Amino acid sequence: MARNAARTYDGGATAFFVETLCQEADTVLRFAFALSLSEDIGNRLVYKTYQSIVPHLSEFLNRDSATIRLFLLRRLWELHHENDEEGQSPDNILFPLLRTLDLTTRALLFLVDVIGLTLEEVGEITKIDELDMRRYLAQGRKRLLSFRFE
Repeated sequence: MARNAARTYDGGATAFFVETLCQEADTVLRFAFALSLSEDIGNRLVYKTYQSIVPHLSEFLNRDSATIRLFLLRRLWELHHENDEEGQSPDNILFPLLRTLDLTTRALLFLVDVIGLTLEEVGEITKIDELDMRRYLAQGRKRLLSFRFE
């Protein structure tokens, strides 16, 4: 007979997960969409991101929210690159705009222009050189300015 081993979690760690880590879920989900261009793939990436950190909750308990946000976004970036999956969500209003940009440009525009991270923080997430980031951002912003929704 198989045993049903119920997991037990520390109450403080559980509260921390819900009250602190889940507060970043919207940002993480939006970044996942910017990377994958798919709501379904984005949802799976967010699930995998949070699932991957549950075993390490105690490491985050004394961290500030900015550090936690950077870690979540970096973990999502890593998971996306492990699967490198891209889809389509043509019903999403941003899809026509985002699909015209390459992955790196979409990611950088989201992290810098939408979330408001510094180039140094973005470098911690993506490991992209600052000069390259500036080039991607300039090209992406130029393309966005010329984009016309149909």
